Amino acid sequence: MELIQQLSLEFTPLIDKSFSLAECPRWDWRSKTWLWVDIANGELWRYSQQVSDVRRWDEPLGCFAMWRDEGFILAAKSGIYRLDSWESNRELVAPLISEYPRMRFNDGRAAPSGHFVAGTRNGAKLGDQGQFYQLTENGQTNPMPMYAWTCNGLAFSPCGLYLYWADTGSSLVYRADYDPITGAYGQSDIFCDLNGFNGRPDGASVDSEGGYWVAMYGGRSVLRINTEGRVTHKLAVPAENPTMVAFGGESGQQMIVTTAEGSTGAGQVLSTELSAEVSWHGIEEPLVTVI
Repeated sequence: MELIQQLSLEFTPLIDKSFSLAECPRWDWRSKTWLWVDIANGELWRYSQQVSDVRRWDEPLGCFAMWRDEGFILAAKSGIYRLDSWESNRELVAPLISEYPRMRFNDGRAAPSGHFVAGTRNGAKLGDQGQFYQLTENGQTNPMPMYAWTCNGLAFSPCGLYLYWADTGSSLVYRADYDPITGAYGQSDIFCDLNGFNGRPDGASVDSEGGYWVAMYGGRSVLRINTEGRVTHKLAVPAENPTMVAFGGESGQQMIVTTAEGSTGAGQVLSTELSAEVSWHGIEEPLVTVI
């Protein structure tokens, strides 16, 4: 078995604030700001040059993606919404219809095809499992055959030909073929089994060389998986519950790891810089164009 390289990077808080369940960090290259959500409190945060701002809604907010010049697509407990600008009111695009009260949208992002893809979570673990959906034209949601109690870890390869997702409960990461033009997708196959590692796979991102980085909730770490499905690097995180990892900043060398509250304290948004010992960097997040 090949050895896993231990990365040693120093994290500091990006912002001096505490969060319940910080998630979905994303570099907005349009405005050169960092954004993230605090799921439980229904908050969308943005931060740039020591200045922060927040939008709040009265329901959990799982994830978001960028839309047009300054807008966003939001995936909340009740459905998918459009936010034309930071200051505007959100407008419902597609409701989430479920008979299970603890079903909500959880993890999602814009696909290379311009579609918005997001998965749900059934916190009760009774009844239907969560599932990924792809937003199509005219506000329709296409259910995808990708099921888990907690759908997580959505990311796309730099070439756009592969979709990755994680089943948090089983600690399995899957990969499916994906058409970056049409949004058509293939069967999900097991890409990497993480049952031998501490924690469970949560949110993820892909670097410029196709490495899949996944936050290990409860494992105090982030893992990098290469394109062959082998864990090559492990990065210790100074928090009990890392929730997602993202790359960005002007050069794509800044790494952000969001965390959730745990026995050792509140959730945070942590920042570090990739060192000279690695050759990869972040890739530009696409915009949602199909709605």
